[in-house]
Amino acid sequence: MMRYLKLFLILAVLGAAGAAGTMWYLEKVRIKLELYSPDMGAMFYFDRKTKTVSIYSKDNILMYKKVYERADVMPSVIPADFYALMSYAGRNIYTCERPDTEDEIKLLKKYEIPAGGLDDCIVMYQAEKAAYMYKDDPHYDLVLWKTAADLIKMHGMQGIYDAYLQTVYMQSDLWGLESASLFYFGKSAEFTDRPQILWLMTVMTLNVLPYEDMESFVKRTGELAQFMTKDGNKAYADALRTPVEYNITAMTDEYPQYTSLILEEMERRGVQPSGEMTVTSGLSLATIKAAQEAIAERLPLVPEGANIVLAVVNTEDGSIEALAASNRFRFRTMQMKRQIGSTFKPVVYLTAFENGFRPNQLINDKRYEYKNHGKPYSPVNYDDYYMGVIPLRKGLVFSLNNATIRLATLTGLNKVADTAKDMGMAYDVKPYLAMPLGIFPLTAVNLAQVYSVIGAGGIRKDSGLILNIRQTNGDPVFYAKRRPTPIVSPVSAYQVMHILQDGPRIGTARGSGILLGTAAKTGTTNEYKDAWTAAIAPPYSIVAWVGFDDNRSMGEKGTGGSLAAPVVAAFQKRIWGEGQKIDLNIPQGVVFKEADSYSGVVTGGACQSKKVYIEAFAEDSVPEPCVRSAVEKMESENTTKGQ
Repeated sequence: MMRYLKLFLILAVLGAAGAAGTMWYLEKVRIKLELYSPDMGAMFYFDRKTKTVSIYSKDNILMYKKVYERADVMPSVIPADFYALMSYAGRNIYTCERPDTEDEIKLLKKYEIPAGGLDDCIVMYQAEKAAYMYKDDPHYDLVLWKTAADLIKMHGMQGIYDAYLQTVYMQSDLWGLESASLFYFGKSAEFTDRPQILWLMTVMTLNVLPYEDMESFVKRTGELAQFMTKDGNKAYADALRTPVEYNITAMTDEYPQYTSLILEEMERRGVQPSGEMTVTSGLSLATIKAAQEAIAERLPLVPEGANIVLAVVNTEDGSIEALAASNRFRFRTMQMKRQIGSTFKPVVYLTAFENGFRPNQLINDKRYEYKNHGKPYSPVNYDDYYMGVIPLRKGLVFSLNNATIRLATLTGLNKVADTAKDMGMAYDVKPYLAMPLGIFPLTAVNLAQVYSVIGAGGIRKDSGLILNIRQTNGDPVFYAKRRPTPIVSPVSAYQVMHILQDGPRIGTARGSGILLGTAAKTGTTNEYKDAWTAAIAPPYSIVAWVGFDDNRSMGEKGTGGSLAAPVVAAFQKRIWGEGQKIDLNIPQGVVFKEADSYSGVVTGGACQSKKVYIEAFAEDSVPEPCVRSAVEKMESENTTKGQ
């Protein structure tokens, strides 16, 4: 008997100890729950911001718009039906870990955690945000439930739903109910009707758009409508049968071949989508159309299989205004490099004028022989034709190889190469004897950019496809460089253009249809593989190229004057009309004088001539009438030729 009594006492003591231990443990957990500090503000934290990029052409036409991300602030009032459907979804559609077993309900009672609302998964999702730092705690379930109860106490069910509606993902890179309503329906959630409410709630709870899974979408919409109808709202039966029109286009891209180039330029400039960006491009859709039509007009008239390229740069702002090609547009305008031939020659004359030469000075156009790395180099003129002693301007007008190379050597090949680089030629131009003949390759757009320096009066501007990028509030993100870089004097640039105006009139572009007054230079590479024309007609520099991909010859008629110049003319016809005359801006410091057409001597006083032309001089370098001058010493009988 005593043995049983001892056993009973031992068990009683152990039971009492166990009960005390349990009480101690429960109290410890209770205290621990009280001391937990979840991030109650996390429910409302939302760092997503609207990110859109809109690209407009220079003529203010929307070319591209993409919603990278959209997050709009919820209105203060939305239809109450959203909350009713949220409550239904939270309890019947969404799945989550919620206290629903008998043991879990007992735990809630034991720790005096209100159970109301904890059967709603939306509440539990929001509680998870607040208690995320305790996820690995052994008592995480209790922490989560208490956090959920505290959130309900602090913000109410509507407050929790509002926070969820602000942050929920709504497909198409949209975050929040308001963003979805504005994007899909073009109006605030505050003004949505019953069919639209059903549609938005289906997207929210199903995570698909109708076209992605129409069967599931219709089924879910019916489920939501049935709930509302059972809840006494009979109008939802009709709403279910009402078709909903919505927008699912997250991107507008009407001109992808151009906008892709603009987006790439944004990336090169280090501009990433942030906020609501508006990009203004220098591209003009009207100018592009004119370029495309000009190419289409001339394509049947070039050798079969040859391609045509047009690049147009605006000399006023330095922007690329049009790019067009008969085939593989991006490659041909921006990437394909071909020898530019005689279109380089204006750089030689520009450098010479900058270094004191005058356009009326005499030079001997004959076949010269040079030593090139110990070997003889003797270039020939086109058709092996030489004009003898002539004013400098004729060497450019008639694209005379020997006169030009001679002038380059007298000016300094290094100086000519430096000018070319300063003008923006994307090539390491070397001071070789053949350099003045344009033996190196450039893209069409780069050549147009180089000519834009001449057209802009010797000023190099930040050429590109983008003029500016701004946020919708007006804050600037990027501006094309507005500080111009002077390369040569406006007077020297004008002197070159003044000479090049004779190209379409009497020079290598005559008969091409290029408008009078245009400053134009043609170029033809060896064996007629490339035909070029570069032209300046304010506000544009225009470059046309014609050729075969495989560098085949286009035949003896494949010259810049016969193939490329008419492309420029066709473009001009669409911009200015036929019969117009192009006027060049005349800078200060230019003086015009009559000069003898053969000798270049300024007329007046005792010097008269039956055939004169108007020459442009720098005001500080105007020769006196009758004064002959040559760029180098020549035989006296040559210097008087033509008087």
